Amino acid sequence: MTSDSLEERPPISYRICEYFDEFISERIQEKKPKLISKKWKTDLAIYFMTEGERGPKGIFLAKKPRTIKSEGLKLYEMVVPLKLITNANDPHRKAIEIIYEGIKIFFTSTYKSVSSEFMDELWKEVDLKYLLSLPYPAPLKEQRYVGDYLHVKPDGTIGTVQV
Repeated sequence: MTSDSLEERPPISYRICEYFDEFISERIQEKKPKLISKKWKTDLAIYFMTEGERGPKGIFLAKKPRTIKSEGLKLYEMVVPLKLITNANDPHRKAIEIIYEGIKIFFTSTYKSVSSEFMDELWKEVDLKYLLSLPYPAPLKEQRYVGDYLHVKPDGTIGTVQV
């Protein structure tokens, strides 16, 4: 997951994304094994953004992936309006639901053999009790967004920082 600043991201644990990565990989491999490409690695990047002039009104999935042939990678990008989470009565649960909704949109838009009904059935298998037991708001150290450990040094080089 990525975000430009601390104010523009939900303070969720990185373990939520790890859980969904493992959960979806296992279930797709088990129930739709032909979907997994041996040629390409597929990644889904989720960007949280505040709403502005050009900001998203709803969850938006880019139509085509970026491909990096040398790495055998297809990178799909999704933009999620932060207000969908911050305006919720239970932002922790809403963040979990929104991440899954994004995954559902990705799979149903990208693969014709994956239906909304299939993804709805998978949702019933999600261990919400575990996900809701993770810290919220998660401390910065527990969030692990892209760029959290990088900073630009005065000489213009990029270094890492311990959080």
